[in-house]
Amino acid sequence: MGNKTIYSLLVLIVIISAATTVQAGGYTDTYGFGSRAMSLGGAFTAVADDFSAAYYNPAGLGQIKGNHFALEYQYTMPDIEVKKANGEDLVLYGPDGVVRTDPTDSAAGNGLDLGLPEIGFVLDINKIAKLPVKTTFGLAASMPEQGDIAYRMHDMPPDQPHLIRYGDNIDRITLAVGVGVEAVKDLIYIGGGVQAMLFGPGSFYVDGLTLDAGNVISKSEFGALFKYEPMFGLLFTPLDKRVRIGLSWKDEQELRLGVIPIVATVSAGGLDVNVPMNLDINAFFTPEEYSAGLAFDLDPLLISFEMNKQMWSSYEYSVTDSYHYPDPPDFEDTYNYRVGLEYKLNKKTSLMAGYYRQPSPVPDQSGRVSNYIDLDKDCFSLGGSYILDPGFGITKGPVKLAGNIVYQKFKDLDVEKDGVTGVSWVDQEDYTVEGSALAAGLSMTVSW
Repeated sequence: MGNKTIYSLLVLIVIISAATTVQAGGYTDTYGFGSRAMSLGGAFTAVADDFSAAYYNPAGLGQIKGNHFALEYQYTMPDIEVKKANGEDLVLYGPDGVVRTDPTDSAAGNGLDLGLPEIGFVLDINKIAKLPVKTTFGLAASMPEQGDIAYRMHDMPPDQPHLIRYGDNIDRITLAVGVGVEAVKDLIYIGGGVQAMLFGPGSFYVDGLTLDAGNVISKSEFGALFKYEPMFGLLFTPLDKRVRIGLSWKDEQELRLGVIPIVATVSAGGLDVNVPMNLDINAFFTPEEYSAGLAFDLDPLLISFEMNKQMWSSYEYSVTDSYHYPDPPDFEDTYNYRVGLEYKLNKKTSLMAGYYRQPSPVPDQSGRVSNYIDLDKDCFSLGGSYILDPGFGITKGPVKLAGNIVYQKFKDLDVEKDGVTGVSWVDQEDYTVEGSALAAGLSMTVSW
């Protein structure tokens, strides 16, 4: 076997062992969940009065009366530009030749725009079974519009510029299920639930990876079952519910696959060589989160405040990444501040607005081997709802129609790569990132 073939085998081993992207920040962390909560700038922990309480604060489910079914559709439109410092396109040269790596594209090949249908369900369990206290079940779920597969991801190692929010990281199923209980009538509510992520046995294939030595075919096993992470909440509503205090905790989520043994067959010079190696993938990291909210119901005006802490410092390289990148990612815990307003024009019509500040957990990437792209942002939201009463359909109950718009303005980012040579596939180049993101949605909720 010649030197060229040996070199190609070594390159292949590194490709497979290092193809272990850790992507982060799912759709709910990036934009929010549910039209009403998004309209209030995500300041929903102390409000939690519709199906999305299953995600924000499951204790709030206990205060909801009756049964509800919601259909929503959110469309997200990020406009993010990543360029060299001189304004040219950012082009990276991989070990198998010239590769156009566009950080503002997803694995589905459709840019960053993404549609997300959502469903929500709230069920009054006391109408089914006799229980000593009021108990309510809630479910909130979203499925990316490109629903032919559960997850998509680019396997970009840390030295390749890639977004930790937007793109592939939001193109996945989101599911939250919770139960809320009215522990003290009209005063104290407690709740718990889970968020779900795919995990367990399945299949992974690499086919047609072409090097100078020939073609590669590999096969292994990985996740396809649901893995559940816990969440808990508390809601306190004194002064005839004029004051509302909400607390919630959500555990971190992450898809971990590996270390997975793989045998790749490399054909070169009429000789087939079996190469054992490992694949390790950590993806879709969403941090552990603590939230505290305070709301004042000054009918017809509702004012909601919230602060949450996200434990991004738990973000780590995957096992095989740690072999190749000596410096840890050093992500920082972040504090997000939110405020929401709702004004009821009458019993049927409400207008909503919100604001939140979401700092980036990513340290300055200048002078580092890694190239995680994330930006500080200021976010503004507007929304409204109208109730049709009586409604339509088999329930004959009221129907609420609602809509929302969220605009996220990013702080421009400049990354300087002076001195970062000889430690990555290529000598890295300075680059700039700028842009904004827009999300808009419509919803319909049927109650009975």
